[in-house]
Amino acid sequence: MERYLYFSEATVETTGENAMYPLSAFRGMTPSGGAATDLHFESRNGAITDDKVNIAHTGKTFKEFAQLITPLMQRNHRNPILVIKDGPGGARIFDSLGVNAITTEA
Repeated sequence: MERYLYFSEATVETTGENAMYPLSAFRGMTPSGGAATDLHFESRNGAITDDKVNIAHTGKTFKEFAQLITPLMQRNHRNPILVIKDGPGGARIFDSLGVNAITTEA
């Protein structure tokens, strides 16, 4: 069974910005500042450009964030949806994690 990654901005109640991608759409990650990382996914509408989720990880470097998230990004038949961040004060995979922005082509 495919694993899915779910993201929701901290202000989802006013912006409506959230997204869920299959793990197979993951293309990689790049640092976007000292405490933020862009996760790149195949565009949901098939565009040549990537959809991007900017993750804030206060107190963690890019390398530390990558080391924490990589083992979680594996198929899991018992738990097919990995909630990365679910709105303000919601579930998250580790402390001091937030979704800054979700940029999609769709």
